[in-house]
Amino acid sequence: MRLSLVCFSLALFAAPLPAQAPGKFPPDSLINVKVIPKGTPVVQVVGMMRNFTGGLGVRCQFCHVGEEGMPLGQFDFAKDEKKTKLVARQMMRMVEEINKRLDTIPGRAAQGLQVSCSTCHRGVNKPTPLFQVVAEATVAAGADSAIRAYKALRERFYGRDAYDFGEGSLNAAAFRVARANKVDDALALLKLNEEQFPNSSGMYVFRGNIVLLRGDTTSAATAYREAIRRDSTNNEARGRLRDIGRAQE
Repeated sequence: MRLSLVCFSLALFAAPLPAQAPGKFPPDSLINVKVIPKGTPVVQVVGMMRNFTGGLGVRCQFCHVGEEGMPLGQFDFAKDEKKTKLVARQMMRMVEEINKRLDTIPGRAAQGLQVSCSTCHRGVNKPTPLFQVVAEATVAAGADSAIRAYKALRERFYGRDAYDFGEGSLNAAAFRVARANKVDDALALLKLNEEQFPNSSGMYVFRGNIVLLRGDTTSAATAYREAIRRDSTNNEARGRLRDIGRAQE
């Protein structure tokens, strides 16, 4: 079960019943509810919907039939024609099941823990790790395009929970790109990372590992030595030098 899929947004309160005034929001009662108990107070459901949209960084029309700027009373919340709404129901059931299982974990490890939409989505509708976003963009369109996308995400989300802008994300993305036989693009990602983390030792281990993929032991040895120069305790770099027979040079 992948927690990264938890809880797409879903408003399960319905459009007004025929007896209600047209355009009434919130409605007096619920219809077409599949997960939330039908007797749940409408005001409570509205609060749940706000939590969902906040957790995914979306608006009502992500799951429901309506347009941005349209009065909520004109939305057709009862319709099930959007795939995101159908997926959301499954995500809600999954969240419920996970929380039940948390209570069965022995000891105190899970005491007080509860999974919610925000546990994985953290403000984005597709909770994909940053390294994967960058790697896929690089393989598809090249490093220049991926770097522009990375900078745009950093500008928008830096300081929030949505993405990890630490050193490790671009290192991991670069290595994945290199394994897709795009070594030059991978090195371009590491160059960007070095601009942000100019004193990194671990980044040079990645650089060495990446150039090794094309058999360049000389450049790899240079990278591993630079990693050690920056951090004399970097035993991974020392081990890599031994592996390629360059430890005594």
